[in-house]
Amino acid sequence: PNDPEDVPGSPATTDATESNLKVAFIGDTASGPDFKTVLDLVNAEKADLLLVQGDLTYSGEKAANWFPVIDGALSIPYFAARGNHDSDWGALGSGLKQRMETWKVTPTKGDPTTINYSVVYKGLKMVFVGDSETSPTRASFVESELMNDTHHWKICSWHKNQGATNVGGKKDEMGWQIYEACRNAGAIVVQAHSHTYSRSKTITDDTNQTVDPTCSDPFAICVGPGKHFFVDSSLGGHDTRALSAVAQRPYWGATYTGSFGAFFIEFHVDGDAKKARGYFKTTGGAIIDPPASSGKTSFSITRAP
Repeated sequence: PNDPEDVPGSPATTDATESNLKVAFIGDTASGPDFKTVLDLVNAEKADLLLVQGDLTYSGEKAANWFPVIDGALSIPYFAARGNHDSDWGALGSGLKQRMETWKVTPTKGDPTTINYSVVYKGLKMVFVGDSETSPTRASFVESELMNDTHHWKICSWHKNQGATNVGGKKDEMGWQIYEACRNAGAIVVQAHSHTYSRSKTITDDTNQTVDPTCSDPFAICVGPGKHFFVDSSLGGHDTRALSAVAQRPYWGATYTGSFGAFFIEFHVDGDAKKARGYFKTTGGAIIDPPASSGKTSFSITRAP
């Protein structure tokens, strides 16, 4: 009990995450039975943490609908970004803040009630911003939180997209500055909103979706200052939507729609604090990313330098 690593939300003593820290990412959940099935998958995969990238609730749903479903299914911490359908965010944000206090997780800036906030959990740095612009801007908030951050692994989490960063037909709604701020800091971007799944290759210019020529393998990603990848994992339980023409562009590592599921990253694997593995799995048990044709069950992520 005197070891800070025994406290779930305590700061890491180094910039590394806890060994084999597995994080699940979902979005666009609603609060119905399909959401519960996705949560059962998160449990089955033995995730240590869940990040929800917005749209926890839809028309007529309230925090009082959503919390009983997730609390009844999970015993792990979860953090969330506000989505455009989260009209009951006052209660959602307050409920998330209260649960973080129970989990002994102290935000590093703001908290869910302020919409934009940041957290370090077991050595993983996470920055969350809302679905609409704020003052100071969301991009400036991300920049300030990541500028001098030295954690090996960093996550930028939000709900909406740029048109080129999703395959479900959503338009430009975030602006490129916030993506570039995350890329400059070597932070992985995870979003939702499109009700599909997509994951880019290693990107060195988000505005132009430029693939790193020195790290172009779709199943071997490089992350570090100036390079990262972006993900849309929004098959969390509400509905699924068709792929748009953007899904055919060459910077994608994987695209999918058709079944609910979750994206997972396991950090600090094989005894190496700068190695991670990722995959997307459906509630039916199929690993979609990487596809079966690749012969792999996960793609590698290497932190450099």
